[in-house]
Amino acid sequence: MPLLYYARQSQLKTKEGVKQWHLALKKVGRAVNLQQLGEMVAEKCSATPGDVHNVVRNLMSVMRLQLLNSRTVRLDGLGTFTVIARTRGKGVDAEKDVSPNQVTSLHFMFTPEYTRPAALGTTRALWQGVEFEKWTGKDASVDDGKDDGNGGGSDGDGGIEDDPLG
Repeated sequence: MPLLYYARQSQLKTKEGVKQWHLALKKVGRAVNLQQLGEMVAEKCSATPGDVHNVVRNLMSVMRLQLLNSRTVRLDGLGTFTVIARTRGKGVDAEKDVSPNQVTSLHFMFTPEYTRPAALGTTRALWQGVEFEKWTGKDASVDDGKDDGNGGGSDGDGGIEDDPLG
């Protein structure tokens, strides 16, 4: 299944006063939940959906513990998770004045695993073979006709939405 996209006009004008158009990715149907993922994974291996659910829950718990202990977590074939602290608008003038009071938010950052074939440059494993298709309003194979409120949108970053873990 390709990534579906549509054209979205920016709310901001350029220096020339033009509102430009950008590609935005469209999400269809409801988000896939842990139960559904467990069932899909169970179909591909000898584990039961309950086993998969239990492993994923425990993986999340252990990852959280490691991330909150200043560790980076790397899942081979998937990518790397790390914690990022944001201090927007709370900079200080001297190094000695830096403190946790400056933190405005914590985010989990995910970086997909990559390979570096000599001839091709860096390739993100999750993005290999990605295809795009213009969204025409409905995809009967995926969309159940109900919008979950997480429909595509763009915040001016090329149509890629924020990391749901962050």
